[in-house]
Amino acid sequence: MSQENWNLQAKEWKRRLFYSRNQLTMRWVRRVAKKSSRILDQGTGIGQYPFSLYREGYRNIVGLDFSKELIKSARKNTKKLGYPVRFVEGDIRKMPFKKYSFDVVISAGIVEHVPETEKTIQELSRVIKERGYLIIHVPHRISIFTITKTLQKILGFWKCGYEKSFTKGDFSKLLEKYGFEILDYELKKFIVGKHKIIGGILAILDKPFYLLGLGGHHMCFLCRKS
Repeated sequence: MSQENWNLQAKEWKRRLFYSRNQLTMRWVRRVAKKSSRILDQGTGIGQYPFSLYREGYRNIVGLDFSKELIKSARKNTKKLGYPVRFVEGDIRKMPFKKYSFDVVISAGIVEHVPETEKTIQELSRVIKERGYLIIHVPHRISIFTITKTLQKILGFWKCGYEKSFTKGDFSKLLEKYGFEILDYELKKFIVGKHKIIGGILAILDKPFYLLGLGGHHMCFLCRKS
């Protein structure tokens, strides 16, 4: 997991500080969280999820990231927006929080960027309260996206550093092993990148797999800690 890879993403993210109200993670947070709920955004980047949630009336939000530059940018954004969100520097494999600290944790495309998957899920279980909620996204292994990612790595175009993928069955078992009950699941469609023509062709190739519950991009799980 390289800080340099993620620091380079900040320029792209600065173009969009808020997520859509209809975005899946936002919908799921509204479904399970109270306005008073203590919410953690794991791998917060420059703070898009915390700022989006603050704008909707959630006031007890913490953003965590291991990149000093991204945390610095997030803190600058709190001043720019006037949103007093707390941002903390830390590693997802050993988070700087006490046991049972949060009612809801967002982990949207984060745990796949370290080899120690089981350790990260165990950490999530540690910091979430009993009957608390986890919203987690990870890449789907059986997809055109995985093939294109592998090709980009071989050709030197891949910008996100280490990233692994999972099958639905294996990742579900891991969540259940650490006390999470899966309440809802959604498979995101293949995401077309900057090359619209190539991306469009790949999306067409992926569609038959997606219709069978395979393919797509990220698998999204809404879980409750039992």
